[in-house]
Amino acid sequence: MLEITGEGRYGTKPRQDGYKEHLLCSACETFCNDEYEKPFNATWQSIAPTNPWKRGQVIQAKVDYVKFKLFHLLNLFRASISTLPELAGVQLGPHEDVLRKMILKGDAGNSQRYAVAGLVLYSQVDGSLLEANFHPKRMLRERRTSYTMFYLNTEWIVLISDGGAEKVRRLALQEDGTLMLTGHPWQQHPIRDEIFSRIADKEVNPSP
Repeated sequence: MLEITGEGRYGTKPRQDGYKEHLLCSACETFCNDEYEKPFNATWQSIAPTNPWKRGQVIQAKVDYVKFKLFHLLNLFRASISTLPELAGVQLGPHEDVLRKMILKGDAGNSQRYAVAGLVLYSQVDGSLLEANFHPKRMLRERRTSYTMFYLNTEWIVLISDGGAEKVRRLALQEDGTLMLTGHPWQQHPIRDEIFSRIADKEVNPSP
């Protein structure tokens, strides 16, 4: 969902809104909002990538390991329990209940258990950040199961399988709160055709 601002190249910006579905009771929604969503938003405001992204640039920050990691696991959990057809590709099986318990208990596990890593997506042409959001996708990394979620100009990767996918694990959020975000050109991403289609549609059908 886009908000019309009249600023920038397209005159719009992504709005924190979109598909809606009642998933949790009001008490759980309040708990998740207070424990994970608000703390994440406050942290992200101070470390978020800005345009243009430069090749080789890295964001290094210290964050609250538990709240930052569980925010992303919460997003994946919500996608898994959703009945929306757009999210049907997220099938966590027995991991779904494990994540539910981790979220309720505030237990983020060690850094390699459901490791979370982020890659800032940018254009290799001008460094502009990717502003489109996409549905979570199941992907194999070095033959290991992972899910990738796209929001906040960033691809957030959650490794489901144990072991393997060493490149992602080296970038994973650490238990001492060390967060390292490197960049990746969206033109070289496995879903580049879907990304290009989304961007091309914005060019052909600009917002009024």
